[in-house]
Order: sequence, then structure tokens, then C-alpha cells
Amino acid sequence: MNSSKVDRLAPLSAKIIDGINQSEARRRALMLFCLTYLNANAKDAYMLSIDRKGFNVLGKVSTPISKEGPGYQWKEYRFALKEEARDVETFCRQLVEMEEEAIKHVSSCSGLG
Repeated sequence: MNSSKVDRLAPLSAKIIDGINQSEARRRALMLFCLTYLNANAKDAYMLSIDRKGFNVLGKVSTPISKEGPGYQWKEYRFALKEEARDVETFCRQLVEMEEEAIKHVSSCSGLG
């Protein structure tokens, strides 16, 4: 039988999530993640949870046009880290790397890069 691993991010996860969600720049990065990694055009985004393997984001995405016109719905997305984060520093480093990759991708697609 496999024993479960202790998630070292758990004790600090609420503070990390709150810090990200309080920052306009970090929330814009979450929107870029949705676009770059999942091709989902989020108009807003919040981090919901983190663990050593990745994180969940709640993104506000458009719904199909109906009689009432265009609308939005909140949808949950999962992002996997490239490597398991054994500590907060590793998690944050990978988050920054993902943000840099997303910015490069958007810049190259828009002709700015």
C-alpha cells in the first residue's frame, strides 16, 4: 500500500492564494495562463487552490450568445506544474516561469515579441 505524501504547501496555501488574488498583476497572469495553456479567453481569474502538483483557477469565460446576448460563466481550470513543488520557493519559481512563458507566447502571437 502506498502512503500519502505530506503536501508542504498546505500550511501556507491560504496566504499564497490570498496574495495572488489580491494582486491585479497576478490575476492578469492567471488570465494569460487560461489563454496560453488552455485556449480559454478568461475576462477575470482567481486562484482557488494549490498543491505540490499544480493549482486550480476559477476563470470568467464567455458563454455562447443567447437571446439575452453574450454572457459569462465561471469555470474551473487545473494547471499542472512541470515538476512537483516540494516547498513554497519551488512552487513560486515555477509559477513565475509559467508567467514568463505565457507572456512570451502572447507577445510572439501578437507580433510584439
